[in-house]
Amino acid sequence: MTPSEYEALVARHYRKLGYTVEDRPASNDWGIDVIASKGDERIAVQAKMYGGSTRPVNRAQVMELHGAAAYFDCTRAVVATDGRLMSDALAVAAKLGIEILRLPAVERRTTRASRSKALGPEPAAEFDRLWEDHIIPLAGMTLQRANGTTNTIVAVDWAGIDRLTSNGNKQHIKIEIFRLAVRRVLEEGRITRDEINALYPGRASSGIVLILSQIPDFEYAEGELRRRS
Repeated sequence: MTPSEYEALVARHYRKLGYTVEDRPASNDWGIDVIASKGDERIAVQAKMYGGSTRPVNRAQVMELHGAAAYFDCTRAVVATDGRLMSDALAVAAKLGIEILRLPAVERRTTRASRSKALGPEPAAEFDRLWEDHIIPLAGMTLQRANGTTNTIVAVDWAGIDRLTSNGNKQHIKIEIFRLAVRRVLEEGRITRDEINALYPGRASSGIVLILSQIPDFEYAEGELRRRS
């Protein structure tokens, strides 16, 4: 896939979400490759297809996007990439409220029927899909609980999650506890925070349920993470 094809892939991603996408010029794009609009929302998206190289998205590119988004009166900004970001780029994105969208440089060839089965019969494979589709894109985002406290997701990969807690403390949560929690929800329909704490010595249950509740079919209520009815 070429960079221009990747930009087209990013545009299709937002069209599927119901956004109207503006065509951007191939040159003089001011650091914005896609502008997606829906209602009062106007998103500036910078597409970086770096997965096949050692080149990471750097801090200057993130700051350029922030300025361009403000210039074009966008309500928020997104870096869409199949590659990695430098640590200072992630820090700048978190500070400026720029979302990181992890979008592989390949289109899924799945049928409508298979995509409609959000929670399939194979927990291990289903966890991988949920992690890739809904958790990896959280990198750089700040999540807020109902009580107003927040967690900032600094980085996400297949080893786990680096976050800033509501107290500003840095913490790494290994992916294994997320696998265990998701498997329990898929098989039994629920898992409580106490059960998560019993399974994971890091005692990060509040962050784990907050992160996993970002999966559309999951919700956290009354002390437990569960399938939506």
